[in-house]
Amino acid sequence: MKSKFSFRKLFSNNKFILILSVLISIVIWINMSLSSDNQSTATISNIPIDVSLSEDAKNNGLQIFSGLDQTASVTVSGNRVALGSIDTNDIIVSAPTAGTITAPGSYPLSLTARKLNSGDNFEIISSVSPSVITVFFDYERKSNFEVENKVNYSVADGYHADVTLNYDKVKIEGPQTEVSKIASVCIEGDIDGELVKDTKLECDVKLYDIDGNEIVSNMLTLSYDKITVAFSVKPIKELPVEIDFVNKPKNLNVNAFATIEPTTVSIAGPAEVLDEIDSVKTEPVDFSKLNNSKISKTLDIVLPDGCINLSDSNNKVEVNFDLSAYETKKLNSTNLTVSGLNKKFNSEIITESIQVTIKGNKYELEKLKAKDIECVIDASGIEGVTGSIFVPVNVKLKGFDSCWAYGEYKANIIVRNV
Repeated sequence: MKSKFSFRKLFSNNKFILILSVLISIVIWINMSLSSDNQSTATISNIPIDVSLSEDAKNNGLQIFSGLDQTASVTVSGNRVALGSIDTNDIIVSAPTAGTITAPGSYPLSLTARKLNSGDNFEIISSVSPSVITVFFDYERKSNFEVENKVNYSVADGYHADVTLNYDKVKIEGPQTEVSKIASVCIEGDIDGELVKDTKLECDVKLYDIDGNEIVSNMLTLSYDKITVAFSVKPIKELPVEIDFVNKPKNLNVNAFATIEPTTVSIAGPAEVLDEIDSVKTEPVDFSKLNNSKISKTLDIVLPDGCINLSDSNNKVEVNFDLSAYETKKLNSTNLTVSGLNKKFNSEIITESIQVTIKGNKYELEKLKAKDIECVIDASGIEGVTGSIFVPVNVKLKGFDSCWAYGEYKANIIVRNV
C-alpha cells in the first residue's frame, strides 16, 4: 500500500524548514536589491588622475615631472547591486586646465570626476578629494658631470697610492630647473688608518649647488648613484737614471762627455719588480747620430711594467753631450760583407767601397786604418725581394773600442734565388 503525501509531516521536518527559509530570504534580498527605491552610497578610492598637456606643449618638449603620484576618491550612489560592481576604472578624474599650460612651473590644478560610461547605473554625488593637486611642469635636460673625489685617506711612508674611480662621469636627467642647480657632483668618505695595501670603498654620489648645499630631488635620474673608488698601493724606490745607448763604443767613458738631470727618480711599482732593478734607463740614443758639437736632448725615461714616476720631471730627463774634444777621420773601406740573408737566396755586392766618417780621440784616430773598418751589409729585412737593392750598412771597428762611425750608410747588392 502506497503511503500518502502529508504537508503536515513535511513542515514538521526541520531540514526542509531550514532550506525553505534560506530560499525565501534570497528571493526577498534579490527583490529588495533590484528595487529602484533601495539606494545606497559608496566611496571609490585610489582613482588614477589624468593630467594631459596640449599637443603643442608636448611637441615643444614640456613634460610632467611631479604630482602624478597621487590618487583621488569620490562618493557615488546607486542600488546595492550596481555599487558592488563599480571599480576605479569606471570613473575618470582629470585636471581640465592642464591643457592650457605652456610654460614650466608648479601649477595648482582643480580636479573633476565623471563616469566613463554615461549609461552606468550610478551617480557621482560628491566633489573629488583632493579637489586640487600641484603638478610640476618643465623641459627635460640631460647633462654629463665630472665626478670629484672627496674621499679622505692617507698613505704610509714609503708607499704611493693610485686612485681611480670605476666611473669618472655621471649623466643626470631631469627637469632643466633642477639640473641647472647642480654645480658639482662628488663622492665622499673616509679611509681608516694609513694605506699599505690595495683598498676599495663604495660611495654614494652627491649633488651640490653653487653655495655648497646638497641637492636632494626625486625628479633627477643619475646614470650611477654609487661609485667605487679604488686605491692601488705600491712601494716607492729611488733609483739612478742611466742613458741607454745604441752603437756606443765599448770602452768610451760616458761620464766624460754626458750629463743628465735629474740624476735620480722615485718610482712606485710592484714590490717584486722593484726588487729586481737597481736603475732605470732613458730611451735609446744612437751614437752614430752624435757629431762633434754640443747637443742637448730631452729623453723619456723607460719604466718597467706597472711602475710610475713620482718625481717632478714628467717622466723625462735633460741630457747634454759635449763631444767637442773628439776628432773626425774619413776612410774608404772596401771590406764589405753581407749578413742576415735568407738561405734561399744569394747575393752579389755591387758597391765596391764606402767612405766612412769615424769619430774618436786624436790618438786612436791616428792609428786607425781602412783595413780596420768592416762594413756589414744587413740583408735581414729584404724578406724575399730579388734584384738590385740598396740596404743598410753597419760599420764595425776592429780593435778600436773608443771610436765610432758617424752617419748612415747603404750599399747596393743584387739578390737572386738559389
